[in-house]
Amino acid sequence: MPFESSLILVVAFFIWPRVQARGLLVGIALLVVLGIGAFVADTLIVTDREYVLALLPRLAHAAESQDVATIMAALDPDLRPLHDEAKRVLKRVRPTEVTITSVEVAIDPATTPPRATANLVVRVTGNVIDERTPGTVLVGVKVLLHNRNGQWLVKEAEGRSLNSGSRTPRSRRE
Repeated sequence: MPFESSLILVVAFFIWPRVQARGLLVGIALLVVLGIGAFVADTLIVTDREYVLALLPRLAHAAESQDVATIMAALDPDLRPLHDEAKRVLKRVRPTEVTITSVEVAIDPATTPPRATANLVVRVTGNVIDERTPGTVLVGVKVLLHNRNGQWLVKEAEGRSLNSGSRTPRSRRE
């Protein structure tokens, strides 16, 4: 947002009755138009990083609500083993709560197609111990994404339990 406080409006309110110069009015109007333009541009333009940062919580919520269709739509359709593994994990774990506690995203636009790496720390509550025993675990997840035809798709995801340090594969490569 262009203005964090209303200080500029207060200053303009006190200066306006004293000066009332045409140049000042034009300058203030120009600043207001530029500020509104910057706000609209910031709202309408979504960078790749912003898109990936918004995608990850949507996927966490989809996992929580067992929305397999949303998760499958975010996976690369050419990677059938990834689809099968994601379905298997969702069915086995049946997460009741998935909370992203930390996320770092790096975009590499120089590659073709552009790629992104997201490192997450996720708290998962569900049948994480075995298929019948509910529990909560912290998982470090590394997600590789690529931009295919303007859409960011998950190409690979690998997780490891941060509770015991053991690796928990969440997907397989092609």
